[in-house]
Amino acid sequence: MKIIFSDDAIESLRKITDFLNEHWTQKELTILNRDLDKLIQSFKDNMISYPIIEADPQLRFALLGKKQVKVYFDLKDHSVEILLFLPSKGNPENIQKLFNK
Repeated sequence: MKIIFSDDAIESLRKITDFLNEHWTQKELTILNRDLDKLIQSFKDNMISYPIIEADPQLRFALLGKKQVKVYFDLKDHSVEILLFLPSKGNPENIQKLFNK
């Protein structure tokens, strides 16, 4: 299965890792990286059993980094597009752009 990162996903992940680098320890970055690797491996293994978003059944999410980050993704026939990484304390209005795609 092909995995695609949107520009918003790349930018939001960069902001999260920058924040972790400044305010937390390497341990949190390691946990986030490990969880992201597991998520990507589950996509490659075609084991996608993550909760759906009621407003759009194609959208799903997963929790990463001890449930501190939600990653939103869109399932396609032969690919997964990772759309956005959102810190648990992030602005929920950022999710609206997913529904306006």
